Amino acid sequence: MALTEYEQRQLQLLADQLLNDDPRLAAKLGAESFLPPSSARTSAGAFTMLVGLFVFATALAARIPTLGVLGLILMCTGVYLISLGFHLPRERCGDGPAPGG
Repeated sequence: MALTEYEQRQLQLLADQLLNDDPRLAAKLGAESFLPPSSARTSAGAFTMLVGLFVFATALAARIPTLGVLGLILMCTGVYLISLGFHLPRERCGDGPAPGG
């Protein structure tokens, strides 16, 4: 759901006020500060996916369904971590096209 122009202006005013009041907190909250750099996420994802593939293959050979499910979960988690490593350009508030047009 898109924000109205008024809501976008209010959000931008709050962001500017936060930046003026506490620049360190604004810097921490501005970017994805809780996630490691994209290369580390991609590497961790690839490793997790490969471990999951190994667990899944082992489960198939040993005919252990619960282990196979664990392997699938690990592979999906690895793919998700890899996808976090790819950054798409984001639009800032108010930079996108006008709503309805």
